[in-house]
Amino acid sequence: MADSTPPTPPNNSAIALVRTSQAWSQADSAAGFVLRYLAPMRRQLAVLLKSTEQADEGLKMIIAHLVSAGFGAQGHDRLRDFLLLSIRSAARKRLKEIPERKRPKIDFDQLQSDSKDWLRYWREGLLERAWRALERIEHATPSRPLYSVLHCATANPQATPSMLVIQVATETGVQIDEPKAEAILAEARRMFAQLVADEISETLEKPKSTDVKQEIKILGLGKAFAGIMVK
Repeated sequence: MADSTPPTPPNNSAIALVRTSQAWSQADSAAGFVLRYLAPMRRQLAVLLKSTEQADEGLKMIIAHLVSAGFGAQGHDRLRDFLLLSIRSAARKRLKEIPERKRPKIDFDQLQSDSKDWLRYWREGLLERAWRALERIEHATPSRPLYSVLHCATANPQATPSMLVIQVATETGVQIDEPKAEAILAEARRMFAQLVADEISETLEKPKSTDVKQEIKILGLGKAFAGIMVK
């Protein structure tokens, strides 16, 4: 999914869990592709190294390696597993650069692919990318305030259609009536679920619907698909 252009919306009431056959390891630029996921990587490195400055240095090492070597002969189906190994390697190298008396103690054995913190950072990173993609769609078609309506409804689950109308008008200046607010909210929920599914499938080496479903479960993203038909 290119960040510079709005994603393609689902063309019916159901969403497709897999819309791409592109393997992440075959990206034209490994470093460029990984730049999408700097936020969760930086958070994990900062926690490990107890320093955002050290985390940034670790990220520079990872990106430099990807620029020179690409993904290499990686043997991981999931990008997040590959990146976790990169994080572990960068953290070990950064530790050697820190004076021993200031060196944080890291239990690398606890830094696994199912680590609660890493899964949380990864989940939040994917959700943030989906929100940004939905916002780009709204910018491309301001008369359909998909992002604004869904963001308002998510922030205030008790919001009524009339409240959504007022909030959208206040925030964007776009005037919609209550029936349109309800229709846009339903469309936005489908679109957001599709965007999340796209984000997940693009981080799997050979994405299949069953794999995406499993990743949704592991990452605790089921709420984004509540009431949404999938195919």
